Amino acid sequence: MNNSSKIEQFSYFEISENAKERIRKCKLFILDIDGTFYISGKLFDGSKRFYEAIKSQSRKMVFLTNNSNRTLESYVEEFKNMGIEISKEQIVTAGVATAQYLYDEFGSKKVYVVGTDDIKLEFQNAGHQVVENNPEIVVVTFDKTLTYEKLKKATQFISRGALFVVTNPDLNCPSDEGPLPDAGAIASLIRKASGMYPNIVFGKPEPKLIEMVMKHNNVTREETCMVGDRLYTDILAGLQAGTLTCLVLTGEATLEQAEKSPIKPHLVAKDIGTLADIINGNI
Repeated sequence: MNNSSKIEQFSYFEISENAKERIRKCKLFILDIDGTFYISGKLFDGSKRFYEAIKSQSRKMVFLTNNSNRTLESYVEEFKNMGIEISKEQIVTAGVATAQYLYDEFGSKKVYVVGTDDIKLEFQNAGHQVVENNPEIVVVTFDKTLTYEKLKKATQFISRGALFVVTNPDLNCPSDEGPLPDAGAIASLIRKASGMYPNIVFGKPEPKLIEMVMKHNNVTREETCMVGDRLYTDILAGLQAGTLTCLVLTGEATLEQAEKSPIKPHLVAKDIGTLADIINGNI
């Protein structure tokens, strides 16, 4: 039976030997959000089932997203309104992680942020001075408030020597309306206009974020599963961090891409609800 038949008949298939049994033993599940747990703020059918499975079995769940335009509090409130109770410690965003990383590496800096007011606040909370002129660092995020003026200023600041930082490499963000230009696409325009390549690109597939989450939750690689809908960010990040990986087919990646890509997840599931059934031992 080929893989396409397997996914139609059983809703999942294992690429790595004994992947299902190994994932059942995991203590920590690190999940992407958009395209994995919900789409444009709307939960997938199996998302609550997965949440209840994790909760009832005293496992741990942490959301790790490359989305870089929101505060942690906004995610906690959004999930609460959908019946999912989580703490700020269960949310890791590329934007907040970038702000903290830059502070840890360089201390407090003058930063020009191509981003929303929410993410600017997170940079201030991390100890940086968010400025409109003469920055030491330019940070490009997923910015739904993007204007030509922002692009112009970022280009000019980088051309004058400011450090060029991108929160995540994603070219687009999935939505129920179709793909939206993400930080990687915005940064590409600035790169071409300035003639300068980014000095630092954060977010998945950088394994550092996953390693931080595992350390914080006191689990090993073998006890961790990275779950996501993108091969080149979510799955690659998990593989580079040495965790188990599960690709869900509710976002960007298709079954055909999973079959052809050199980036191979340990297991492919139709959706997050199928993964819940695996964890519960129902399939």
